Amino acid sequence: MRKLVIRVSLVLVTLTVAGVGLRAFINSRIPLFGDSIHRVDTRERVVALTFDDGPHPRHTPRMLDLLDRHQVKATFFMMGRNVERHPDVVLQVLARGHEVGNHSYSHPRLVFMAPGRVRHEISRTDALLRSLGVTGDIHFSPPHGSKFVVLPYVLTQMGKLSVLSDVDVEEWKRPPAAVMVRSALEQVRPGSVMQFHDPLGEETLKAVDQVVTRLLAQGYRFERISELIKRRPNP
Repeated sequence: MRKLVIRVSLVLVTLTVAGVGLRAFINSRIPLFGDSIHRVDTRERVVALTFDDGPHPRHTPRMLDLLDRHQVKATFFMMGRNVERHPDVVLQVLARGHEVGNHSYSHPRLVFMAPGRVRHEISRTDALLRSLGVTGDIHFSPPHGSKFVVLPYVLTQMGKLSVLSDVDVEEWKRPPAAVMVRSALEQVRPGSVMQFHDPLGEETLKAVDQVVTRLLAQGYRFERISELIKRRPNP
């Protein structure tokens, strides 16, 4: 842990000297350490479609119907407290062939938080997903995209992959579907990880429908995160 503290201190000094804002660094796609992905370097027209914050009793089943119509699979990163409330929806996601991941239990900002609390947020949700039959690796999508100091340390200790994205349409601003579609299509490229939020409702459903339609027409294929990461070069 002492080496970790020294390393973090050096990074902070470097950032200060360079004039880079700490907040900007925290929310960047550059982790200090640990295994993470925001895109895979490939020329093949493949992307991963991901959804955070669910499951939602109304909007998640509608998203599943949409994906079924397009015959594409996605990865749903779920909050533990929502898994507790809506286990039947989790089972629907699994039954339709999609992948399930961990998005913490209560969606806190996992920055400057005690390692034990961070681990509890993650392990509690893992246990809930396992109880519903989830097998294999359970990857992690950090709430708010935060990944500074403690979180990557805990994920490394737990042997977990941190899933970020390089296509983010900023749904938290509640833009109309047309704006999200334009933003997604401007950002996407082969190997991208696309981030949406299934509980956000009508405009997100419209946006995902149009984005998937356009990308399929351009020859893209959709893979689950576990499939996309297999395309990474061996270290």
